[in-house]
Amino acid sequence: MSRAYLCISIDTECDKGKGWRSKKPMSFAAIHEGVVHRLQPMFSEFGAKPTYLLSPEVLKDDASVTALRALQGVELGTHLHGEYAEPDAFEPDMTKDFQRDYTPEIERQKLTYLTDAFIRAFDYQPLSFRAGRFGIGSSSIEILESLGYAVESSVTPHMDWTSSGADGLSFMGAPTQPYHPDPWNPGRPGNSPILEVPVTIRKRFVNTLPWIGTRVDPRWLRPTRGTEDGIVNVAEDEIADARRLAPGKPVFLNAMFHNVEVLADTSPYAATENEAQGILRRLRALLAFARRESVSVVGLSDVPEILAS
Repeated sequence: MSRAYLCISIDTECDKGKGWRSKKPMSFAAIHEGVVHRLQPMFSEFGAKPTYLLSPEVLKDDASVTALRALQGVELGTHLHGEYAEPDAFEPDMTKDFQRDYTPEIERQKLTYLTDAFIRAFDYQPLSFRAGRFGIGSSSIEILESLGYAVESSVTPHMDWTSSGADGLSFMGAPTQPYHPDPWNPGRPGNSPILEVPVTIRKRFVNTLPWIGTRVDPRWLRPTRGTEDGIVNVAEDEIADARRLAPGKPVFLNAMFHNVEVLADTSPYAATENEAQGILRRLRALLAFARRESVSVVGLSDVPEILAS
């Protein structure tokens, strides 16, 4: 039976309020308390290696960089929310938050600035990346290749963002296991040297029905909502299907959430401490499942090496 692996990829940002607006003045409690004192002790307990994908405003905050540099057994990558990906931009422009909303020239400038900021902060090249709001564009893969990235993780299988009001992409039919994407259409396999590690998302039966199917979210491997049994069931079902479709090939799960979800009043998903603790309980249930089933928790940039071996 093939080995199974779990990536836990965490979009790591400044504290947020209603409507995902950044708090004023800008604050980072969800790093100093959420990451350092809530997430990392749990990951250490389970011997898990998380991947923190850092937004530009985090990279510009000296105290956050210091806290993240001190973490052991983690992977650090990058995460582009366009409103912060330039030196003096601290006010969100929600009309231009998706990478696909930018011209290729502007997107390259923003990704270059983000990558350079990471290298200045941590003295090494980031290898993993996710676009803000999964807004990967038709030029993104080629730019990421040129900047030295190995893994991209913005594809959300079974999700159609074309109805989101922005110039969204449809990831209907995208693979749920890692693949090399088409540079111009990241939701389809192609010949890019970058490896796409999609977020683990599974269809519900209702998603197969005309009209109504697109109005119901499929099942995400995400502790934000649902039950402890529910998140474990998503993991179990994906492992079983992947082994059935490709016997002997390693199976990869990719759970995602935001650091701001695990601390009360730093995101719309956890307005209260009770809601934040519920997210932490569901994450713990997933980690306990992984330990019970000998599923190794690895970083996003470990996936290419595992597949190659």
